[in-house]
Amino acid sequence: MKASFKSLLMAILAVVLFIPVVAPSAATLESSLSGKYIYKNDQNIYQSANSTTFRDVPNTYWAKKEIDFLVKNKVIQGYKNGNFGIKDPVNRMQAALILARSLGVDKESAPNPGFRDIPTTHPAYNEIAVLTKYGIFSKATYFKPNDKLTRAQMAKIITESFGFSYSSPTSFKDVKSTDWHYKYVQALAFNGITIGDSKGYFLPYKSVTRTEFAVFMARTLNEQFRSGVQVTVTGTQLQSDGRLKMNVVLYNNTPNEVFDIKAKYKLYINNTLVAESTSLRTYKNITLAPKQKKATAFYFSPSEVKQHINFNDTAELLFEHQWYHYE
Repeated sequence: MKASFKSLLMAILAVVLFIPVVAPSAATLESSLSGKYIYKNDQNIYQSANSTTFRDVPNTYWAKKEIDFLVKNKVIQGYKNGNFGIKDPVNRMQAALILARSLGVDKESAPNPGFRDIPTTHPAYNEIAVLTKYGIFSKATYFKPNDKLTRAQMAKIITESFGFSYSSPTSFKDVKSTDWHYKYVQALAFNGITIGDSKGYFLPYKSVTRTEFAVFMARTLNEQFRSGVQVTVTGTQLQSDGRLKMNVVLYNNTPNEVFDIKAKYKLYINNTLVAESTSLRTYKNITLAPKQKKATAFYFSPSEVKQHINFNDTAELLFEHQWYHYE
């Protein structure tokens, strides 16, 4: 009896030892982003950046590419001592200078906005006057040029400067729908310019550092820096079968490999609705590594084409993307 039991046990162990061990598969997570891409043929053409040298910005610095981009395009500059000042706070005067350069209005003239602390001899007088003329800064008794810029104030002036809006809100633990800055923060989140911190907070009353402002401005000026899976339009062609082919470049601005990318688009050309997809459709056989970009095409069906207009002077693309990645 004991011999039979021993033989049976050995047989079971042999079977167990030869069963392959299957490792648990990584969790598959879904992410999504909505946003807007705008092309204008007369806008400033921002060039790709060569590496710049600042003593406090090593090649491994997390925001080096964004800083290089802004310096290359003369939007921001470093200090005379060779530093960029990565942790220095941005004040309201500096923000005005950077915004005016970004918008290309720094050489324009404007009526005196009447701030008591901004005389006509102030080094940022013209930029502040022009931005006040356009409603980016509100008229008041004092401008307070040396006050630190908060993240909420930054959200407002960027949103007002570039006309951002949102259609679906993002939930931040410290941003309520009743807050004065709610719509501005939502606009930045909707367009992939901010994602908040890792704990779900936006930190609206925290002052903005030069690094943070550089990152926000780089994302504002160039979709390739924005969070999530982004898109740019490079052209359109009407097809003989009634479809509209839209040439696009997809950018994976996430730290993960993404796959099963789905897209839904609404395309405007010269302020006219040209095409609108009715549902999310998958880009077949496209996988993007972190920070990778890939040129591809999206086809609107004949029933989705509203106007037979090809891409020329201006285009605006409202987009919704969904994708998967492994944890």
